[in-house]
Amino acid sequence: MCPSGTFRDNQDSPPAPVFQLNLRRPSLIEDTFRQLGAADHDYFQRELVVQFVEDMKLSLVNIRDFFLHVFEELLAPESEMFMYNDTKTLVWFPAKPRVEEKSYFLFGVLCGMALYNHNIVHLPFPLALFKKMVGVKPSLEDLREFDPVVGGSLRYLLEDYTDDDVEENLDMTFTVIWDDLKVELDPKETGKPVTSTNKKQFVDAYVNLAFNQSVEKVFEEFRKGFFKVCDRDLVEFFQPEELRGVMVGNEDYDWDTLKQNTVYDGEYHARHPNIVTFWEAFEELTDNQKKAFLLFLTGCDRAPILGMDKIQMKVAALQNSTELHFPETLTCHFLLLLPIYASKEMLLARLKEAVAHNRGFWKE
Repeated sequence: MCPSGTFRDNQDSPPAPVFQLNLRRPSLIEDTFRQLGAADHDYFQRELVVQFVEDMKLSLVNIRDFFLHVFEELLAPESEMFMYNDTKTLVWFPAKPRVEEKSYFLFGVLCGMALYNHNIVHLPFPLALFKKMVGVKPSLEDLREFDPVVGGSLRYLLEDYTDDDVEENLDMTFTVIWDDLKVELDPKETGKPVTSTNKKQFVDAYVNLAFNQSVEKVFEEFRKGFFKVCDRDLVEFFQPEELRGVMVGNEDYDWDTLKQNTVYDGEYHARHPNIVTFWEAFEELTDNQKKAFLLFLTGCDRAPILGMDKIQMKVAALQNSTELHFPETLTCHFLLLLPIYASKEMLLARLKEAVAHNRGFWKE
């Protein structure tokens, strides 16, 4: 099992009872939400154990892999839980939810459980999320992060547009569209014009609409779920950037450190021909392929907040394998099981294929 418990109240207390989820692969979200929804909330702070009901004799599911896949499905467009920015790189809570509000409570529980169990996860939200979690007011810069076009236009209006006659030259009103909904930023006056004197009021109202007003109910459900697992006072010690780093890692990749920290098992050692070839092949991967390898190895494609030296990869030979086999991993132990290949070209091809189709515990 993976270590957990950074957010437990007492590290020296006896091991707590486990909270077990029994899931069906094709119904991952449905089963997870149903069992979380039926559970006593005190269970959320127990050690998490996940098992598939298809074959109870299988080893317990790697918790990193569970979080990887459950968040992958929740954040996919098919879940209909979130709205996306124009580039499809960031998500935010919707102004018009298509799923029941309880789903956001359970999403918050899962985020809290990931943090509580010391797992960094893929959460492509703007910094505004982490600000709101620690009681910091989102700003225009957060809107620029989520929607550079709208945010940039508002910043230009507020800071760079010097013409005194905003109303005549820009023809803007307090009527805006957010998440395909038409909204009056000043409900007392329909179609109120934006002028030089009220443009700051307009910008502030737009930011408030995006990050507060439009998501008030669903965000509150998310927050309640998250703090059912994690201690609010402890979380609020973090700065927003620190909380984002703890929950989702960072992008400060140091591949040389990964290589230097790697240890070898069995017949492998640093000068073994297959290991030398592996690192030569690794150098030929693109930046995105190296990130995919990190995902393949650890269950997350971002570096730990404390740096890459917190990852010690172990490489062992994949037993009873041939050149036709692909490298495999045990993400909980950062263990790479590497077949012996006759050439760098063969190793590189098999490695690229393995990381491109990483499915962790999804592999049949």
